[in-house]
Amino acid sequence: MNHALAFIRFFEGWGIFERTMRDRDSERDRYQQLFERSADASLIIEGETFVECNAAAVAMLRCSSREEVLQTHPSELSPQKQADGRDSFEKANEMMALAKAKGSHRFEWQHKRLDGEVFPAEVLLTVIDEGDTSIIHVVWRDLSERWSLEEELRQSQKMQAIGKLAGGIAHDFNNLLVAIFGNCSLLERVNDGPVTLQSIGEIREASERAAALVEQLMAFSRTQPPASEVIGLGRSLDAIAPLLRRIIGEDIRLEVAWAQEVYVRINPSQFDQVLLNLASNARDAMPEGGTLEISLTRDRVAPGELPMGDFARLRVRDSGVGMDAECQRRAFDPFYTSKPLGSGTGFGLSTVYGIIKQCGGHSSLTSKVDEGTTVNLFVPVSEDKIETTTKPVSQGTAYGGDERILVVEDEPTILSLVERNLKEFGYQVTIARNGREGLALAVGQDPGAFDLIVTDVRMPEMSGAAMIEQLHAEGHEPKVLFMSGYAAEELTTLGDDEVDLLRKPFTPEQLAARVRAALDR
Repeated sequence: MNHALAFIRFFEGWGIFERTMRDRDSERDRYQQLFERSADASLIIEGETFVECNAAAVAMLRCSSREEVLQTHPSELSPQKQADGRDSFEKANEMMALAKAKGSHRFEWQHKRLDGEVFPAEVLLTVIDEGDTSIIHVVWRDLSERWSLEEELRQSQKMQAIGKLAGGIAHDFNNLLVAIFGNCSLLERVNDGPVTLQSIGEIREASERAAALVEQLMAFSRTQPPASEVIGLGRSLDAIAPLLRRIIGEDIRLEVAWAQEVYVRINPSQFDQVLLNLASNARDAMPEGGTLEISLTRDRVAPGELPMGDFARLRVRDSGVGMDAECQRRAFDPFYTSKPLGSGTGFGLSTVYGIIKQCGGHSSLTSKVDEGTTVNLFVPVSEDKIETTTKPVSQGTAYGGDERILVVEDEPTILSLVERNLKEFGYQVTIARNGREGLALAVGQDPGAFDLIVTDVRMPEMSGAAMIEQLHAEGHEPKVLFMSGYAAEELTTLGDDEVDLLRKPFTPEQLAARVRAALDR
């Protein structure tokens, strides 16, 4: 009987043992699945050797298999130096010591994939001591995307601040350029000596280049939408070629080729910016010198997702160091740069891409390491007639008249210059130093006392737009020509009314032409 009970109890105990073992196996399977399915890379280190890893670790390190990871020494997965400049081996020992002292330690680390790419990771070390050996559970979380987004946010905030500053500087600089242009015209009329005229012409040319730079500042700060016009790309290439030669230096040969003029609609300053950016990139890719080729052709193609049609194809090729596949893939990305930290903003090609896209065009890039890079830009051909800038006119031409004009401007130099120029063209001019003073002068007269009001947009006490709105409320409906170094969005308070805006800087001839056009409207 006792043997029977013992026998029964033995099998009962064995059953309990089996169930316990099955439960433990099931629990181990669950933990193993959690380890394997983790989106973060998980690895186990015993001594100085990887003994286990999950699929995420294999993918993160860009290995072909689990075995390849386990055959890799941990020291191979860090660059020589960390982001703070410290030696990786020395700092790793410090992080291990902290993990052993606290049981676990979390920190950020620069890791290296097996293909050599360095990437930021958040690392969690959990240490279990077993006699003379430590078992370490390592968790890596790739921070590349997060860091990229954070960097984009920082850059965006910085660009917004710079944009506001650029807009303010550009506005003030535009006022200075109006004075320079105006006085150049005056000097040209009173001096006929060849040396003097040559000097005045050089001043005017330098001022025009400065105006183009200011226009880029305004576009960058988003305070001025780019005004496009039809231009001939061939002549534009020839015009900017001397500047490109100065940018790339004497060690690089510039070759510009075009046989047939091609007309497109684009902002001229932005087209210059495209070429300047591409030339700057090419120069950096050819530190030992080389050749930069720029060619223009007219092609009937459908690049990218664009419809079939006629396109101006601008091909820019350098014989520089070229790009690897990763650089090519990200070349047009904002903020991306292959240059060392502090050597570039990463805006060069992304700006090119954005400008060409605004024109309804397409950009593409091909490159091979040590064989150079080729950028192809496709811009739709314009069938419109080419637009020409206002030609200089002299006193007494069709741009003159005897109408009554109220000029409202808070900048004394600009006010005096506009008054003098318009009087030289025969107009009867009354001046006001701000919007409130202009309003008082206009309201105090008959509704038709002034044939035209020429007013700045932004002024202290009362803006030009607010002054015109108040005049409308008082029953006055004057013709208006606004002047501004800012953008048309400053005039949104005028509702749906058509706005006639003369952008600063302008020459006396351009002022006279626009005043005449406003009066004849």
